[in-house]
Amino acid sequence: LRDGDTPLRIGRFTDRSSISPTAVNALNTNKIAFKSRVVSRYHAEIWSDNGKFYIKDTKSSTGTFLNSHRLGPADYESKPRQLKHGDIVQLGVDY
Repeated sequence: LRDGDTPLRIGRFTDRSSISPTAVNALNTNKIAFKSRVVSRYHAEIWSDNGKFYIKDTKSSTGTFLNSHRLGPADYESKPRQLKHGDIVQLGVDY
């Protein structure tokens, strides 16, 4: 992922799709698909700007967490947060 590249879109694979999550991940360089009930279809995005990496939650219902802190409330797009070496990203939470 380089500056100016299309953001990496993270989301949930659905069984309605005609291809597997592995195929989605292999074919679409800007998408990562998970088969998980806590990951929203359009969960989060990661991108690079001026050599720094950023993440934001894209209105997921179960949240995106950075070092155990939720990026924003459910169903609202969060503000971008810079990612640093050693950060832990969690997609969703199972209640």
